[in-house]
Amino acid sequence: MNEKIITAVDLGSSKICVVIAALHENDKFEIKGYGTADSKGIDNGLVRDLQSTAQAVSSAVEMAETQANQKAENVFVAISGQHIRTKNTEGKVSVAVGSQPGEIDSDNIEAVINDAKNSLKRDASSDRMEILHCIPKTYDIDSLKGILNPIGMSGFSITVHTLIILAETSHVKNIKKVCEMANISNPTIVLGAIATALAVINEDEKKLGCVVLDIGEGTSDLTVFYGSYLKSFISIPKGGGLITHDLAIGLKTPHTAAENLKIDYGRIYNGTNKTDTSIEIAGIGGKANHKKPLSLISDVIQIRLKEILESCYKSILPEFSNLDSLTAGMIITGGTALIKNIHLLIEDEKGFNMPCRVAFPDTRKLSGAISRFDDPRYSTVIGVLYYAMERKGTVTKSTNKKRNGLRFFEQISNISKKVITKISEL
Repeated sequence: MNEKIITAVDLGSSKICVVIAALHENDKFEIKGYGTADSKGIDNGLVRDLQSTAQAVSSAVEMAETQANQKAENVFVAISGQHIRTKNTEGKVSVAVGSQPGEIDSDNIEAVINDAKNSLKRDASSDRMEILHCIPKTYDIDSLKGILNPIGMSGFSITVHTLIILAETSHVKNIKKVCEMANISNPTIVLGAIATALAVINEDEKKLGCVVLDIGEGTSDLTVFYGSYLKSFISIPKGGGLITHDLAIGLKTPHTAAENLKIDYGRIYNGTNKTDTSIEIAGIGGKANHKKPLSLISDVIQIRLKEILESCYKSILPEFSNLDSLTAGMIITGGTALIKNIHLLIEDEKGFNMPCRVAFPDTRKLSGAISRFDDPRYSTVIGVLYYAMERKGTVTKSTNKKRNGLRFFEQISNISKKVITKISEL
C-alpha cells in the first residue's frame, strides 16, 4: 500500500505535541506514533530558550518515532504569537492570447498569486516579515467579480484578492533553528490557527460566518471566517495559563495540580446554582493537603476567564465589528474550552452575545489509536495533519526507516484587583 508519512508538531507554551501519521490513498490518516513533552522554552508563542525548546521537541519526536517504528518525515510545525500579521493584497496578470481572451489554467493562478505576494515588496512595513500563507479569497476576471474558482474560464486579465499571513523573520528563524537542533530537516511552518480551523469547523460554518477561538496556555487565537474564506486572524497574549497561575498561587498548590483543578473542577455558574462542596487541594513540597470550597475556586476561574474573553472581544471589534453577521457563532477549542459551561460567557448578552459550541477535533479521517485525540487540546496538532493532507503533493513517500541518533464582556472595572481579592480569599 502506498503511503506518505507526515509529522505534525504543535509548539505550545505548555506542551510540545508530535504526531506521526501515514496518509493513505483514500485520504485517511493512520496514526503511527504520538509523543509529548513539557514545553519549557516557549512563552506566548515565542521561543525564549533555544536549547530547552530543542530538547523538548527532540524528546517528543523521539517518543513518537519509537512508538511508530518510523522516522519523522515531512514535518509541519504549527506556530502562533502576536508577531503574526495579516495583510489584504491584490495581484493582477494578463491572460490574453493576442487580441483574444485566454483560458485560465493553474499556471495563471500561480502567477497572479505570486503577483499578490510581490506587492508586499513595495510595502516597507513588511521588510522584516516572512510570508507563511497567501490565501486567495475571490478572483475577478475582467469585469466579472467574486469568482471562487476561475480554472477553465476565459478572460483578458485575472485579479486575485488575498489575505497574506506574515510572521517576523527573526521568530521564524528561531523556530527553524530549534528544528535544526532537534535534527528536523526542512520543516514547513504553519499558522496554528489555520490548522486548528481545519480540525474543528465545517464548510457550512465557514460559509455562514464564524469565529474560531483557540485558548491555549499562553495565547488566545481568533480566526474569523466569512463567505467561505478566512477574513482575519488575531492573537492575544493571554491564555489559560493565567488561570492556572492564579489557582496555584491562591491555593498554594503545585502548578500541575492547579492545571488539573482547572480542567476537572472548573465550572462557569449560571445564576444561583453554585455548590458549597469542598475539595482537597494538594500541598506544595510535601505540605499537608487542605480543603477549599469549589464555588470559590470557580469564582477565580470565572473572573480571569472573563478578562481573557474581554481582551479577545475588544481586539476583534476593529477587525470585524458586525459580529451579528457571523451566523454560525463562535467555535471554541483548546484546553481551556474544557471548563464546564464556558459557552455561557460567550452567549451572554453582556459578552460576545453569539451562539457558541465547544469543539473537539474531527477524527473521522483518522484511524489507529485515535481515542486520545478526542480532546480540544489536540485540535491544532490534528489540524496540522489535515493541512498537510491538502498539500499532499509536496510530501514524499515513506522510506520506513527507524530514527537514527538523538533527535463579556462588559467593562470589568479593576479586573486585576478582583482577581487578587479572590485569590486572597482562597
